[in-house]
Amino acid sequence: MTCLVLLAGAACSTFPKTWSEFDDTLDRAPYVQQDLSQAWVGYPGAQLVLERRYRNVSEQRILLPNTTTLPGDNFVFMMTQGSNLTSLGRFQPLTIWRRNGEPPLPFTSFRDLTITTEEDVLGTLHWARWTNGTDLTCVLAFRRLDASSRVVPPGTGGLDVMMRNCLRGSVEEALRPLAMASAGFAGERGALDGRPQMLSPLAAPIP
Repeated sequence: MTCLVLLAGAACSTFPKTWSEFDDTLDRAPYVQQDLSQAWVGYPGAQLVLERRYRNVSEQRILLPNTTTLPGDNFVFMMTQGSNLTSLGRFQPLTIWRRNGEPPLPFTSFRDLTITTEEDVLGTLHWARWTNGTDLTCVLAFRRLDASSRVVPPGTGGLDVMMRNCLRGSVEEALRPLAMASAGFAGERGALDGRPQMLSPLAAPIP
């Protein structure tokens, strides 16, 4: 058996044989705090960006402000998919729901979600709404962003996205972090290897 030695004296490891093993290993990878300018989607109110990676798969979690008294965080959770557009499979929201771990309260069951689907300039957006009957609105939204609609991380075909956002306001306001103004990147900057490099709307202007 041939093993790749990462560090002198380090134990050899083989690629997990099943997706379950891969998920378990990714789950054990630590989240590392990133600068806000490294967010894969940009939103002016973003408070924290965390990222982890195992092999060729990365996950990023962006903490959004929560001015309500509801438990849990408002967040955007993203996972890279495929190495290019042709390698992307069918988008399955249940997969990223499971990757998130605990259900994003007040949504407790994927099966019980009433999904609304709409099209915008970035593609298809799926979302479910929860309300307490007043002006308190929570949305749980899913979408896939791919290289045909915007710049994605180099070597990636797309990003699978899930967002929970609760606020006092409308569904449109709650969905704003996944709208074009937030999810679209402000520009591109060439990397040393010639590939496009992402530039978030939170980053400084290009000189």
